[in-house]
Parts: sequence; structure tokens; C-alpha cells
Amino acid sequence: MPPVLTISNARQKFFDLFEAVTARHGRKVIITSRGATNHAALIGESYLNELESAAKRLRDIEAGHDMPADSFKLVGSGRVSATAEDPVAQIRLEAAAAAEKKLASLANS
Repeated sequence: MPPVLTISNARQKFFDLFEAVTARHGRKVIITSRGATNHAALIGESYLNELESAAKRLRDIEAGHDMPADSFKLVGSGRVSATAEDPVAQIRLEAAAAAEKKLASLANS
């Protein structure tokens, strides 16, 4: 749980709070005001930039703008490296030839 300070306390300890949030990535301090329902948070600028960048990336992904079709691959899906020819065509030819040979041998019997 981050430390929670009133505006008065935060003002008195501002330089220490600055050191605290910039020394440790992701550290935050909550600042409150008597009678106010809203609060403020003091965080390091680099952490804020990362949060804003992550939020933008998520919005772009949700909108479908940040994922080119080539970069998406369903886990376990295969990719065909050969041309779009029938991959079992040779097997079918061999099976048909074997069937013809068997019919021919039955006809001669």
C-alpha cells in the first residue's frame, strides 16, 4: 500500500517524497486533502511515461491499429511454405495407380 499524506504533510516532506518516487521505479505516494473526495498521486516521470505508452498501445490494439496481420500467429497454427498446390496430390495419384493395378489383376484372374 503506498503512503498516504495530506497536502500539508506532503508540502513539508516534498523533497523527501521526490527522492522516494524517483529512486524506486513504480513507487507512488497518494496525496489527500481534507474534505475532498479526489486524491492525487506523486510518481516518477519515467514511470508515468511508461504507463501512458502502455495505455496508448492497449487502445491501439483494441482499435485494431497496432497489430499488422503478418505479426499475428495463433499458437499451434502452421504455415504452408510451399505453393498452394494440393499437398496430397502425389498420394492420390499413387493410390489411383494402385487401384487401377488391382482392378487389372482382378480382371485377369
